[in-house]
Amino acid sequence: MTWFVNYTSDMSISPADRGLAYGDGVFETIHAKPKHFCNLSNHLARLYLGLERLGMAFDNNDKNRLEGFLQQRILPLIKQDQVVKILVSRGEGGRGYLPPEQASHTVAIGVLDFPDYQSIQNQGVAISVSPVPLSENAFFAGIKHLNRLEQVLAKQHLQSDFFEALMLNTTGKVIEAIQSNVFWFKEGQLFTPAIEQSGVKGTFRQGILDLVTSNGLHVINEGCYELKDLLKADEIFLTSSLMKIVPVIRVQQSHFAIGVNTLNLQRLMQVKEMHGIR
Repeated sequence: MTWFVNYTSDMSISPADRGLAYGDGVFETIHAKPKHFCNLSNHLARLYLGLERLGMAFDNNDKNRLEGFLQQRILPLIKQDQVVKILVSRGEGGRGYLPPEQASHTVAIGVLDFPDYQSIQNQGVAISVSPVPLSENAFFAGIKHLNRLEQVLAKQHLQSDFFEALMLNTTGKVIEAIQSNVFWFKEGQLFTPAIEQSGVKGTFRQGILDLVTSNGLHVINEGCYELKDLLKADEIFLTSSLMKIVPVIRVQQSHFAIGVNTLNLQRLMQVKEMHGIR
């Protein structure tokens, strides 16, 4: 594990940092391979969108410094599949909740071990339904802000015989899983919850939507769905930038097959990544 804080090899962050005090910041988790980062442009676009949404936007100099550091300092460290995590907070300053007029960003970048997801990509997983609801707030929907207490509590409630848990909003609509987005097929059509009021717009999620749209593979239904809608599915799968596509073979006590549509998307996304999602 290697960490850099403000572009210097370090693991120290001030206790007065607003990221620690209030979760005032955003983060990205990126799959890194030797010689390239997977889907880097979309990760950075979401990072910059989150900073702008929170009123602490990066200017061009900030963006150039981050991107140059990733390419010149971080990429040479990548000798195998690894995880690069970027955290950006507003830094220190302000009075209580009131932030300073000008952010003095803290930028932390970590190079971490890559989890082995191959067995679950092949065999599928069982998932449950979390008792922890996701709150709704359009200001935060889509981005990866540092306030992850809902996910922390959901993970704490996750029983050991389940890999993941679906998270519903306060009105009972399916939004995502704890650390992944969710899709399902019904009669050849692709369904996924809309991320307009809560949830994270995953970069791999968007990659699937782009692939399906550009190739005309399936009708895409992006909307508001209840758990009963998902349980009528023919195939279900989870996605994230690290785990890619993981089939779901059980939701609580309901069983599902790993279907041909899911396997085809797995193959097509692997090909797309091999040809360089940068």
